[in-house]
Amino acid sequence: MTIVDLTSMSSPQVGERSEINNRLKRLQEEVSELCYQCGKCTAGCEAHKLLELEPHKIIALLKRGLVDEMLNSDIIWTCMSCFKCWQRCPQAVPPVSVLFTLKNMAVASGKEIPGSYTQMMQSLMSIGLVSDVQSVPTQDGKTVSRDDLGLPPLSKPVDAQKFQAGFMALAMEKV
Repeated sequence: MTIVDLTSMSSPQVGERSEINNRLKRLQEEVSELCYQCGKCTAGCEAHKLLELEPHKIIALLKRGLVDEMLNSDIIWTCMSCFKCWQRCPQAVPPVSVLFTLKNMAVASGKEIPGSYTQMMQSLMSIGLVSDVQSVPTQDGKTVSRDDLGLPPLSKPVDAQKFQAGFMALAMEKV
């Protein structure tokens, strides 16, 4: 069974919704008291560098109660779950936890998961990497590989079946 199968066979988890809403309310109360919008979370965010995710703005929207707007946005799916936002925050505010909760709310309410996110999950399931190893163009128009650059080969899961089983167990865990 693939991640695509799981997402296409799923149905809205209405019973889980109140639990997720309660978790979001607790986070909202914590965040309102602690976050003073210094922007250190965004400065260290890997997704901000590539995809313009701004964790401090997510927190600001949460503080204003604009949860539905975030649920209807694809921006919540761009988080790379690197946890740097949480590590860098002087107040220990967890933007990554807010994003996880928003993703769970979106899935529980039956919203469609963006195709790029599903594609990334499918790639993780099949080869153990977010995307396959690629050659890249240089500024002078040449195409180089990892070997050309003297980089070590990327490590993939040693036991693919064990990796897939663990991944599936996480995917099917209670939200």
